[in-house]
Amino acid sequence: MDGAVLRKIDEITAILKQTVEGKCAIALAGAHAKGVADAASDLDIYIFAEKEKPQSVREALIASLADAGTTPWVCASFADFPWGGGMDFRYQGTPVEVVGRSISGMEESIADCLEGKFQIIPEIWTSNGYYTYIHLCELSFLKPVWDPDGILAKWQEKAKVYPPALRRSILETFLGRASMWLDNFHYDSAISRGDLLFAAPIALHTVMDMVQVIFALNSRYYTGDKKLEKALAELPVCPKELLRNLEFLLTASHDPRKLGRQREILRSVWAELNQKAKAFLV
Repeated sequence: MDGAVLRKIDEITAILKQTVEGKCAIALAGAHAKGVADAASDLDIYIFAEKEKPQSVREALIASLADAGTTPWVCASFADFPWGGGMDFRYQGTPVEVVGRSISGMEESIADCLEGKFQIIPEIWTSNGYYTYIHLCELSFLKPVWDPDGILAKWQEKAKVYPPALRRSILETFLGRASMWLDNFHYDSAISRGDLLFAAPIALHTVMDMVQVIFALNSRYYTGDKKLEKALAELPVCPKELLRNLEFLLTASHDPRKLGRQREILRSVWAELNQKAKAFLV
């Protein structure tokens, strides 16, 4: 990693420690943690703490760090959203996105994931919903930068082996979602009419549901919405028909023949995935 980036991380970490009380752990996330960062990548940093300091205190600390003339955003609480809280700002020209979570909340979420329990929460910033099992998935790529009490180390040990209960739950849930429209008469009529605004989202969401099935079949943790095509191509188990036709499946058309062909491909890919999943669902 670039030395200038490492220096920024160290300097940001020093301030983030002051935004919380009690034990805490801080980790690098996002593209830099995954080793796929480019010049346009922001810095994603996670902080897990026993308790966050009051919003006004955190606002003052982040303002002291942020670039002059910019307006940082600081959440009211680390429990504001299903994924935690946030503190977003610019530091020496680099956008920085900080996710804050309570240690107790994270431990509860990890326990649920290990038992195969999760939610799919509609959110405007992600096309197919926010999957709460991402809390466990993130542990597969987070890079600790401050963990004096071994909090992250303990969690990452728990996540080292892909949980069979989570795999089964994901397969059952997303195979069902992916098959919902494939023989639905409303989809039939949308195809015959060339009803673009009805048919196109069906194809998109069916593909995105299949993506979750594919990761689970490979016992690989899902690492987020970005750069998925490359990630899928590197997985041992992934229908070639899906990869070969991905652009076609996600390119909308008013032509009923093309819409019908999209559905044929989706049916075929789903059948292949369903067959492969049987070994894990018996």
